[in-house]
Amino acid sequence: MKKERTKVKGKAKITKLKKNVKGITLIALVVTIIVLLILAGVAISLTIGQNGIFSRAQTAANTWREAETNEQLAMGEIEDWMDEYITKVIDGVIIPNGFYYVGGSKTTGLVISDNQDDEKEWNAETSTQPVSNNLKGNQFVWVPIENPDDYFIEETNGVKLCYTTKKTNVYSKLQTTDDLNYRVGKPGETDHIIREPDLLYYDEDYCDTLGYESIEEMAEDFVKKYKEMSDSIKKYKGFFIGRYELTGDIESPTEKKGEVLSCEKINGNWYDLYNICQNVVTGKEKVKSTMIYGVQWDATMDWLKETKFKDNPSKVDSDSSSWGNYSGSPKDTGTDSNYEANNIYDLAGNYADWTQEVYAEDYRVSRGGGYDNSGNYAPAYDLRRRRPTWYGSSHFISSRTLYAIVAKNYIGIK
Repeated sequence: MKKERTKVKGKAKITKLKKNVKGITLIALVVTIIVLLILAGVAISLTIGQNGIFSRAQTAANTWREAETNEQLAMGEIEDWMDEYITKVIDGVIIPNGFYYVGGSKTTGLVISDNQDDEKEWNAETSTQPVSNNLKGNQFVWVPIENPDDYFIEETNGVKLCYTTKKTNVYSKLQTTDDLNYRVGKPGETDHIIREPDLLYYDEDYCDTLGYESIEEMAEDFVKKYKEMSDSIKKYKGFFIGRYELTGDIESPTEKKGEVLSCEKINGNWYDLYNICQNVVTGKEKVKSTMIYGVQWDATMDWLKETKFKDNPSKVDSDSSSWGNYSGSPKDTGTDSNYEANNIYDLAGNYADWTQEVYAEDYRVSRGGGYDNSGNYAPAYDLRRRRPTWYGSSHFISSRTLYAIVAKNYIGIK
């Protein structure tokens, strides 16, 4: 900062550094106004009294200094938080620490990977094109939700889940289907009702498979995780969905191109797949992976109808034959570009994807149809009821992980 010099008797004296240019400007303005008022004959008391200009100017200066201090503190908190949890922000989408932007946009499907080598695959010229399907890391695609209230319902007193005393204050506003056998409702309702979060009567026998000592403990954790997920979506206006159907193996599940980790491959059921999905992303306190929720599937379908298929949204909810594997035989996920939409593979056909929705008292819900269906009978939006205890080769169900940023102390980042 420059220093002022004044000449006194031919010698230069260095004055004090300017401390507050805005403050000096404000004082100069006040003095000018006072002089003008005096010349106009206005009483000095009105100028310098308790409610006068000096007093108000001082209050304004104090308020400005306080606001500046608070702003600096807030920015410091944001910077600390960003250093710890965020790598960068691309196209308005937060890229968490430990993940890397590898291409795409919020409209065409913004993709991240947990392998830094994949970052080299991106370049500005191809950023709006489908991202390479030969990347090394686990990959996720951002699904924007501009109006989260369109997908969630909150009740002050809460609603009680089935087979437990536990209540939830927030639940999915699932989309209504044309099939009268599938009606949308709230947790605790069972008469042909799909809803989430909720429990089935099977859960009491299988809660230990998920590591819970009782169905009450399971209900408590399910409600907590659902609340974290919904809070994250409301805060960040979106979520990351697995780019592929689940791959890898039981010990090391992945979101990479390859052989699908289906019920047949693991000789397991819904509970086994739920456990596996929790372990795709590990070791990150603020980042979670889990089996996808039905409400996220709905949001993804809406996004596709608004972007990729805006000229023909019926390709999502009526006939997905043109972009799904309905050939009668399964394929490795991510291997056919014809089955890609907004950089996500195999949302239609191939393996059905199990979700956390429940139906009636004894079914979980799968979405997206399967390779042995037809595209107009089981389009991408399609839902099917299936008993969660089904095992192995009799069913072809896989799953897809939802990846959410979850912060305990939310700070607005735009």
